[in-house]
Amino acid sequence: MSEEYVEWDVHATNDALTPRVEYDDPLSQFSESEHQYYSPYVAAAVQDTPPLPPIIPSSSPIIDSMDSLPASTTPPTPTKSPFVPPKSKPIELSNAIEPLAMDITISDPQKHQDATQGAFISYLVTTNTQVENFSSSLPRPVRRRYQDFVWLHTTLSLEYPACIVPPLPEKHRLEYIKGDRFSTEFIQRRQLSLQWFLDRISRHPLLQKSQCTRIFLESTDFKNDKRSQVLNIPHTTSIIDSISDTLVNAFAKLKKPDERFEEMKEQISKLEDNLNTVEKLYFRINKRQLDLQNDYANFANSIQGLSALETNITNSLYRFAETSKAYSKAMKDMTEVEEVQFLNEIHELLAYCHAAKDVLKARDQKQLDFEELSVYLHQTVQLRDRTQYPGRKYNDRGMAAGGLYISDYVTDKLNEVRGVNMERARREKLSKLELRVKELQDEVTRANDDSNGFSNQVIKEFEVFQKTKTLELKQGLLAYADCHIEFYQKGIAIWEKVLPVLESMDGVKGDGPTIN
Repeated sequence: MSEEYVEWDVHATNDALTPRVEYDDPLSQFSESEHQYYSPYVAAAVQDTPPLPPIIPSSSPIIDSMDSLPASTTPPTPTKSPFVPPKSKPIELSNAIEPLAMDITISDPQKHQDATQGAFISYLVTTNTQVENFSSSLPRPVRRRYQDFVWLHTTLSLEYPACIVPPLPEKHRLEYIKGDRFSTEFIQRRQLSLQWFLDRISRHPLLQKSQCTRIFLESTDFKNDKRSQVLNIPHTTSIIDSISDTLVNAFAKLKKPDERFEEMKEQISKLEDNLNTVEKLYFRINKRQLDLQNDYANFANSIQGLSALETNITNSLYRFAETSKAYSKAMKDMTEVEEVQFLNEIHELLAYCHAAKDVLKARDQKQLDFEELSVYLHQTVQLRDRTQYPGRKYNDRGMAAGGLYISDYVTDKLNEVRGVNMERARREKLSKLELRVKELQDEVTRANDDSNGFSNQVIKEFEVFQKTKTLELKQGLLAYADCHIEFYQKGIAIWEKVLPVLESMDGVKGDGPTIN
């Protein structure tokens, strides 16, 4: 939305769940003040609005378009949080608050057996942090299972709808997790993915300060604390929820997309495409490495078979075969480390991209709600004016042009035939329309603030996303390079050990002296 035409006062607030944190979350509350505004894409939406449809006669004494409006005679009261009203503060996009120091470690997976829920794995979660709402900066280990991580993800998504909440690892990812959910390999990968999930939260300047995060990381009565915390998460409702699906269509397009967010979508899509390409190429390289590993193993078996035939050099050939097997094993270890530390990183980044795109879709829906409500308000005002001045004709833009609407003419004639008091009916209809216009004006103002606040928060979220993406790509590539360096160093050591054995071979005596 262009600021050239409109000043949208974003009611930046403190988080209702974490009142001590001075971080502007524009979505927690809405101001009840009214604002005058004009938006170019709302104007475009109004210009593209078709004329009101003809009114179909019915048995009702008043035949008008109010029949299709939500039944309400009084403006809705904005949903209020039970917490202290937050302070309003301006948003400074270029001065985003940096996250405080927070180090979270997941370790010691243990298998438990529950009589009702069956077997499950729990992890030891230890936190060191300087975040103020934590009870202590000292480590406070707690045990959490996968369902507890699901609770944290769900509550953070509800509490901060404009934030890119890090995705959780899928419950079953058959593409690259082999074995059952209690196998060592599965638990290792799950633990690493959960570690990345908490690391992303710890680096987020808003999510790390959430009361939900605090309860998850340090509560010793987690079952009761999480139940009470969920009750404190405010849920807002809007008139937009009561409008028919015809008005707010999930497939509707924005009248005037914001170039900033369109560019974000494009960047994320390109990143996804590149990550998918990296993944495909990795699988190709991985297949070749597996083939080479198997070839070395078969090569070792052949040399070992040869040693049984060449009795004068049996020891030398046997040692060479064992060296080839050790080299094949080192190659296998390198491939496994690559899958755990690099391939998983690519998958988690792809999931993070999907989460970012979901937030951008939610932002578009906020803007679409505002546009559709503005059009709905325009149509209602047009209907009110036609009711107030029945002798006028209005064009598609609501401008008086003289003449009479055919639908109004038919309505009046039908009501006359029924003996309806036309003046009284007109006054009642006008009164309802006045109330509806006031209600819609309030909702449009609220939707305006909501959309603007959501957009500003998404801009900050994209900055966090970019930093996280760069850091995690760095970590993944470093891990990839390290495992290759370790493999080649190990390979050099393996082959150097067999060199003295091979050099001691003699054409006459055969095997040289035994060398350990």
